[in-house]
Amino acid sequence: MQRKNLTRALFGSLLGLLSALLIWAFARFIAPELMYSFEAKTYDWRVTQRVAGVEEQSIDQIIIVDIDGRSVSKLGRYAQWDRIYYPRLLEYLEQGGAAAIGFDIIFDQDKWNPGQDSVFIAVTDSLDNIYNALYFGQSDSMNWRYRMMQEPEGLEYERFRYRLLDNALLLRQEERMENEFIGLLNASTGLGHVNFDADQDGVVRSIHLFTSFNQNLYPTLTLKMFMDQTGTDQIRLAGDSHLELLRQDSVQFRIPVNAYGEMLINYFGGFKTFRYISFYDVLEHRIPAEFFSGKYILVGTSLAGLFDLRSVPFLQAFPGVEIHANILNTLIEQKFVHRVSGTTSLIILAIFGTILGLMIGLFPPLISILISLLVAIGHIFISTVLLIQTNTWIEMLNPLLTIVVAFAAIYTYRFMTEERNKRFIRNTFSHFVTRSVVDELLANPDKIKLGGEKKNCTVFFSDVAGFTTISEQLQPEELVALLNEYLTAMTNIVFKYEGMLDKYEGDAIMAVFGAPIARGNHAYQACAAALEMQHKLVEMRHKWEKEGKPPLHARCGINTGWMVVGNMGSETRFDYTVMGDSVNLGARLEPANKEYDTLIMIGDQTYQQTKDLIITRPLDLLQVKGKTEPVKVYELVATRETGISDEKKRVLDLFQKGFDNYLKQNWDWAINYFQQALAVQKDDGPSRRYLQRASMFKENPPGADWDGSFRMTTK
Repeated sequence: MQRKNLTRALFGSLLGLLSALLIWAFARFIAPELMYSFEAKTYDWRVTQRVAGVEEQSIDQIIIVDIDGRSVSKLGRYAQWDRIYYPRLLEYLEQGGAAAIGFDIIFDQDKWNPGQDSVFIAVTDSLDNIYNALYFGQSDSMNWRYRMMQEPEGLEYERFRYRLLDNALLLRQEERMENEFIGLLNASTGLGHVNFDADQDGVVRSIHLFTSFNQNLYPTLTLKMFMDQTGTDQIRLAGDSHLELLRQDSVQFRIPVNAYGEMLINYFGGFKTFRYISFYDVLEHRIPAEFFSGKYILVGTSLAGLFDLRSVPFLQAFPGVEIHANILNTLIEQKFVHRVSGTTSLIILAIFGTILGLMIGLFPPLISILISLLVAIGHIFISTVLLIQTNTWIEMLNPLLTIVVAFAAIYTYRFMTEERNKRFIRNTFSHFVTRSVVDELLANPDKIKLGGEKKNCTVFFSDVAGFTTISEQLQPEELVALLNEYLTAMTNIVFKYEGMLDKYEGDAIMAVFGAPIARGNHAYQACAAALEMQHKLVEMRHKWEKEGKPPLHARCGINTGWMVVGNMGSETRFDYTVMGDSVNLGARLEPANKEYDTLIMIGDQTYQQTKDLIITRPLDLLQVKGKTEPVKVYELVATRETGISDEKKRVLDLFQKGFDNYLKQNWDWAINYFQQALAVQKDDGPSRRYLQRASMFKENPPGADWDGSFRMTTK
């Protein structure tokens, strides 16, 4: 018996060790990205446990001056802000004695108000603690955005670059510096990049402290602020796991990094753990100036409409400026997250597998299962406590997989040897007794499983114009009643044309045509639905006018393309929805209507699938925010079945002639045709917009290499 137990123990230990080595080899050499993605999720879960319960506004050595909803409601749309707000803000913060002020904003030159830009530059230049953001992008030869072989002309980059002593890091290599407001950059005390290098699942867990551009190194914005405040002016690699910050050749700080120079971000709490103050309140001196004394200031936005939200371990939409605040606080507090090295992980895994294999080999199945569960729970608990208490990230996934593989390997071995006789007895006696049900379906139905399929569909987005203003005119119950009436009518039209209502977001509607089952031409169905919605709104506005209610006007964006369709979310909460670039483009087209004063804008793929069934006019070769390649967009006017009036035909014909001459840079002809179109229909938005553009280009020609595209600077 003792010999048998010894054999079991030896084989169990050996199989446990081999299981550990197999998991390690798989994670390191066969599927490292896949294994990291799963391990990262366990890390995210642990971070979520750590930040839970942290009080809001509990850290105030770093202040976030927030371009929030209050600021926008008081000062107007952000894109239309006076540039003079920023020097006023700086002067007040400087009056209060702020230690350093960093802008998580990429400023473009205000070509319409150069005087305000001059004031901004002058105030920035007069202060010695102002830091501005660099943004790097990738080259795109298809759109004439080639790799830059040197820094932008006029940039005093030698003041801002660094050299890494004994550089052995695989630093990120940038191809383009996208900043255009060079005068402001040169006036700054320091510059730092604000690029986030998210993991493959889109979650920001680390930051590349330095990025390389034309052999020059540029730090992240908050690292630059920290270095200047601590007087460190040199960097050096220590071994292969630390960056050293030096002052007069003396090491002051050691920062743990990986081979790419990336530091894990220590998230100190959830949303608004740092002190947020509205941009408007600071601008209007509602906060005593001395409150900012000696503090780091980061100016950025938490407003969803300005699209500086990122996915972090504990939240899908987290302000980028607060990520920078966590990076800065990590440096200030020197509380770094340490991930154990690959060698240490291998040793832990080998010991783990060997001891666990020995125990599984010795004990019967029920006790072995209990031991495995206890070990798994213990490991989850210990690895969570280590991260929460000591900022140490040890692998959670690989040891758990080792338990599973070791258990399976050992009992496969035991089944093939020791269980052979038991199997014979069990099979023999089963002929004389009723066999119990040994398998039971435990899996969830496919329809509630996560995942999806790739399908060609059409997405529809609509939004009520000026809804914020309308909502301020009504009592809450009146607003709800009006919105419900509107959404009910619009939703009925979506259903009429075989669409699937994806979601409501306040007054906005998102729908999908062609999913889950395509019936007919889904692109045409979306177009027909949008047109019928506009006709229905005309009827409803007459009714609302009689009832003394405010009228509602809605803009629509439609796009067709390949997208992922299925249940998205967590295992406990999810939605049947669509995701992908085609969906994102559709979402951009709806607000793009404002540029042309149109009601329905469709993408090129929608047009191609419906051009024989609908009446349109070309609107632009549009490069929307977040896209590098321009796309053709069209105004949807009517279906061919319903047709249009002779007056509208005349307007579209004149606009088309003007548009053709506009693309050929025949500005006088273009202006003439657009003026004729406006003479027929004075409120024709596209003709009015292109008349302005043609007049502008007549005075300031775009050049021979102009491709006719227009770049949207807002989302």
